[in-house]
Amino acid sequence: MQSESEFYVGYLPMPAALKTAIRRVIVALGVLAIGAAVVLVAVQHPFPAANFEFQQYREFRGTLIAEPYPALLIPGQGFPWLLVAPGKHGVGDMRAFDGREVKLTGERTIHGDDHMIEAVGPVSGLLSAVAKRAPDVDLGEIELTGEVVDSKCYFGVMNPGAGKVHRDCAVRCISGGIPPAFLARDSNGRTATLLLANWNRALLQHVAELVTIRGRLVRSLGRLTLYQE
Repeated sequence: MQSESEFYVGYLPMPAALKTAIRRVIVALGVLAIGAAVVLVAVQHPFPAANFEFQQYREFRGTLIAEPYPALLIPGQGFPWLLVAPGKHGVGDMRAFDGREVKLTGERTIHGDDHMIEAVGPVSGLLSAVAKRAPDVDLGEIELTGEVVDSKCYFGVMNPGAGKVHRDCAVRCISGGIPPAFLARDSNGRTATLLLANWNRALLQHVAELVTIRGRLVRSLGRLTLYQE
């Protein structure tokens, strides 16, 4: 006699064999999901070692450098710290304080040798005398290929702060006065961060893309700046 096959009807108890089969499918799907997650994590590039000291306010003193972008030269701390305002805004015109000793309060953003201060509140002048500074070093004409980013997010306010996933944010930040930066890579894959002076707004259409820029490379107080043609 032909055996009766198990048939599941919604309002009747589920047959034992069907329960076992469903459990096996669920377990298999769970194992596959965990395996896929492990693989995705393993192949993902790690985030860069960048840090934004959110709401860790400090007082800073140093010499203000107004051009090409406002920055604070703090004794013993390498090249100047770029200055920005909260949100997607630059600190505005600081030429009235150029070369003068000032103090301000803000939060630090650090990405390796790249660093920045998000200033909160006013900048206060301490001395009216203008300090002497080392002259810029002209490194000549150069052509470089790399990626345009906004320095604030790339230095650590957002992570990742580069690439196509960050494109819209970078465009808004640069449009709001955040200093644009250029990530140039050498033949060994090492990345150098250059400030982009003489900003050409047409480049907003190519943020997060690989672009080639010609210009004059200058070392100013240790920082590299590319003045576009």
